[in-house]
Amino acid sequence: MRILFNHGLTIGELYSNTPQSITSRKWSWFIERYGSTSSYEDAISDPFKYAIGLIFNDILDNRNRFIVPGVPETYIDFEMVDGDKFTYQRQCGRFQNIDFIESDFTGYALRYYYKSKAYQKNYQIYLGGELKEKFLNGINSGIKYYTIKDTKLEDFLPKIYEKFSELSQYEVKKLILHGFRRMHSSLKYGCAVSLNTKKYFNCVAHIGAIYLEPSKQLKEYSIRRDKKLRKIEAWKRTPFDGYYYIGLNESAFEQFIEDNKTSRVLLYFRNIMVRKIKEEIYYKDKHLYIFRIKEEKFRGWLYLLKDVKLRNVEYIGESIDRKFSPSNITWKELIKKYEKGKC
Repeated sequence: MRILFNHGLTIGELYSNTPQSITSRKWSWFIERYGSTSSYEDAISDPFKYAIGLIFNDILDNRNRFIVPGVPETYIDFEMVDGDKFTYQRQCGRFQNIDFIESDFTGYALRYYYKSKAYQKNYQIYLGGELKEKFLNGINSGIKYYTIKDTKLEDFLPKIYEKFSELSQYEVKKLILHGFRRMHSSLKYGCAVSLNTKKYFNCVAHIGAIYLEPSKQLKEYSIRRDKKLRKIEAWKRTPFDGYYYIGLNESAFEQFIEDNKTSRVLLYFRNIMVRKIKEEIYYKDKHLYIFRIKEEKFRGWLYLLKDVKLRNVEYIGESIDRKFSPSNITWKELIKKYEKGKC
């Protein structure tokens, strides 16, 4: 799974640790009938990929609103932006590919709408591949994208059943509903979702915010990536093994050495966030020294560490350019090696 660099959950990742009650088919069974895949999760997500491709093409071709199955008051629909709002947003970088005159000074977007406890929320859906081209051509030819009618999953099931005839209809529907439920729970949790259906349709979509300003996008990337890692961890239901992780860059590592030269009982860390998932710290610096710290109980996904006993600290390796390289040396040997290299 592309965990480190892709901050949006892929379709395959939505099916992480899928219960056997959804499907008991083996990976080899799917490969034999529907072709090779990179993972078991990708194999069992094929009906969902095909369904997503059909649904998005139908939305753009027929201007339909799609009612998301299994989730009350949730749907995919068009948003119209016109007048001064359209002009302002185009100046800010949005709708750059839309022709002013041919579109009649109007921009359109797709959004994922859902009902929260207090009010309705929504996420922007960014389109790519043939979907983007089809949508832009429609806007620039003057098509008014407003909802004509509602469609549901049942409208697409006959085509999907025909495509996956080796599976029972009941199993196909369960797999698709599982994908929609996982996608919705991820979005509500604050994750971004990247939908790639190129195996069946040349179309991709990303549900979540994308910023043109690099600093904003980097912040967005880090937030969504951490949420994605935690969501996958929760689906896997991995038991807590008692370890939290920290990463020190060069300056923090030098300070760590200085603070602990005379210490024999405690190691001191200054405002260090300790994380349950070590991959969360990879993007912060190009070069990090990674340590893990033993805890008696689970204290949440992260917390602020002030001090810890020496025997509970273990050096496990370095992260260079966001790639982790494990090491067998102790943190004391690491300090000697580091100081020797400085001489």
